[in-house]
Amino acid sequence: MRRLFTNDEHTEAALRWGERTGQWRRVDRRVWAEGPEDVCELDRARAVVMATGGVASHHLAGVLHGLDSVRLDGIWVTLPRTANGRRARVSRRTLLAERIVSVAGVGCTDGLQTLVDLTRSLSDLVWEQAMESALRKGLTSVAALEEVGTMRAKRVLALRPVGAPPTESLLETLMVQLARRVPGLPEPVRQFPVEEAHARLDLAWPELGLFVELDGQHHKDQPVYDSRRETAVVAATGWLCGRFTWTEVVRVPHSTARRLGALADQARRRPVQPPRSSSATR
Repeated sequence: MRRLFTNDEHTEAALRWGERTGQWRRVDRRVWAEGPEDVCELDRARAVVMATGGVASHHLAGVLHGLDSVRLDGIWVTLPRTANGRRARVSRRTLLAERIVSVAGVGCTDGLQTLVDLTRSLSDLVWEQAMESALRKGLTSVAALEEVGTMRAKRVLALRPVGAPPTESLLETLMVQLARRVPGLPEPVRQFPVEEAHARLDLAWPELGLFVELDGQHHKDQPVYDSRRETAVVAATGWLCGRFTWTEVVRVPHSTARRLGALADQARRRPVQPPRSSSATR
């Protein structure tokens, strides 16, 4: 993320020179950005936070933290009750110091406070996607979310198996959510290790002898399908494998859920030989 700075860092002559030579771009009356690139919406939002002296919160904080599926929805800033925030969607409250961190050069609510704020505006599905990415990044913990105890957090956390690790990607979260559409199919085991194949499965149903391999198809930070891993696991376990792509999970979830259900039915008709599992990794 490009660095922003205020007028105070340079003289007026230096600012004019930087703008004229294309080294800096004016974002706000008092805020500038390094580099010749056009000013984007996120630059403007960060500039408002800097100009008001507030703290980025809600959707803006979610974007700054890189939470899955959170998009900019106006410029959310938390300010003291007496401050002026006419250019932003303002939450007027007093934040505890431990709930504020610095992200991309601006004050920002921490992962826990951001998720709590987002319970008021996101659906259960989208909030779960954001939550799993926050857990994955180490921004908060299940225990901390349970302690806060909002109704949405309680509903979503009730779906998670006790002790389950965070999903490893947005695609994995989406597949976990999609699997809940299949009647009678329990929650999958995440990152299930198979010792004989020296592999770790994206999602698995050991009691059925079924596992899923996900293919993000060149989408950033998404899993890449490995045919060698699938072959090794099938040879070691005899389990059925379902390979699902980003397009299938995201674009046609209903038909993809039906295909997963058909695989589960097929797996139930086959004898299962549970593999030995360990801490093996991919």
